[in-house]
Amino acid sequence: MEESRFAQFSGLIASAGKSIQRLKAGKMKAYDLSGAHTACLCRLADAGPAGLTQGELARREGMDRSQISRVLAELRERGYVSAAGPEGRYKKRYALTPEGQGITAEIQAAILEINRFVSDGILPEDLAVFYRTLRTITENLEAAVERYLTE
Repeated sequence: MEESRFAQFSGLIASAGKSIQRLKAGKMKAYDLSGAHTACLCRLADAGPAGLTQGELARREGMDRSQISRVLAELRERGYVSAAGPEGRYKKRYALTPEGQGITAEIQAAILEINRFVSDGILPEDLAVFYRTLRTITENLEAAVERYLTE
């Protein structure tokens, strides 16, 4: 029973992940942005005017610093992100420009529309339990990696 439940869980998570990637790619095509661009824009929007450093952004998004560095460089080139602070790219704080705020608002509206569609018919309390449970499973999986794969 537990083996089949693990296989079912793994398959469902993989399928959901593929659908999410396809939605990101399809919706962001209109903006000529990738999922990584979108994730960084949304994180910077959440951070507000104080912005985030590359390290903070990398930790929050679970991306490596080199990818964050490339994404931020591309977003700066487009005028969506500005950098301020001391010399050295790792200490600078990155924040959305007014143009970046506008494009991010459009993206967040599209994300909200998809989120509402996907959640349709699910009671709010069921969604709360689902996300709480998924968070616990994710944390337990991360702990299992540390326990069983770290020597």
